[in-house]
Amino acid sequence: MPNTPTIYFICPTNRSASGGVKQMYRQVQVLNEAGYHAIILHRKIGKVERWFHAKVPIKYNPWLFKRLKYDYRQKKITFTKKIFLKILRLISCHIEKDAILVFPEIYGPRIHKIMPLNKRVIFNQNCYYTFDHFGLDEDYKDTPYNSTDTLATIVASEDAKDYFNYAFPHIKTLKMNLGIDHNIFSLGTNKKKQICFMPRKLGGDVAQVINILRLTELPNDWSLISIDNKTESEVAAIMKESMIFLSFNFREGFGLPPVEAMACGCYIIGYIGQGGREYFNPSFTTAVNEGNIIDYVESVKKIIDKFNVNQDEMLEKGRLASKFVFAHYTIEKETEDTLNIWNEIMQSSKLLAR
Repeated sequence: MPNTPTIYFICPTNRSASGGVKQMYRQVQVLNEAGYHAIILHRKIGKVERWFHAKVPIKYNPWLFKRLKYDYRQKKITFTKKIFLKILRLISCHIEKDAILVFPEIYGPRIHKIMPLNKRVIFNQNCYYTFDHFGLDEDYKDTPYNSTDTLATIVASEDAKDYFNYAFPHIKTLKMNLGIDHNIFSLGTNKKKQICFMPRKLGGDVAQVINILRLTELPNDWSLISIDNKTESEVAAIMKESMIFLSFNFREGFGLPPVEAMACGCYIIGYIGQGGREYFNPSFTTAVNEGNIIDYVESVKKIIDKFNVNQDEMLEKGRLASKFVFAHYTIEKETEDTLNIWNEIMQSSKLLAR
């Protein structure tokens, strides 16, 4: 596709496996394999997400990330900051005027004001972060989503699509079905009496649930393991050997970790987080109302009792969960959606009208 513009994915940097970053890397991989020219754009020179194994083109633009930071924190750009930005621009990669910039939703209400000559796409993997950094005393008629130079917004669930169809009924919102890589996340066959969880979100709730479980005498043959600062393969290895995964989904447009745990055969207990409604099936999950800590702890204990009474029956629920995931969330479907979405974007009248 020699005449298509370069697509730059403005990508945050995380120390451990992150769903949003992972999906950006995966889109770039798929697009390049299909003949597009797509590039991950990081802030820090030399930085690579080493927990993700795909080899994709990476460039660095500290100037753009610093401008984003000043904007979403509403920092006044003083003379000193202007000089600093000029220096950063000298060491930042050149972005062509016809390039398309792909922004995640986290960078606030003024991303369309930065490099305004470039067309853009917003990859919004959590619709509930859409209005973070938006003030309450401004009347936002002009946003990154309804800007005339925004080609589309990509979302990852029906819940998120419904959100955008309501909040921005006149914009182009395209849904991408996320896929789970069965080469990494697959049904574990050597399960332990182990409960795994991720402490990154809702740390206060996590601390309450875990500590109350310990204080109220978790059975001695059951253990709790935190998944934090792990590579993608290490995350999968813990999930494969765990019987239970605790979900602390919070304001999630989709919520990837519980689905990855289901793929590994874990029984899921915890918060749905809005987007999780499409996969929290009572046949192999137990939903808990958000913030109800005692009910959460009681639910964990009830499921432990069920495992202890009939382990085979509960492991079968994990197998059903894994089967469900690979019937609904495949890499093949994600790849198909990625290509269909970007083919549609590239045929956009906004883009062709240049």
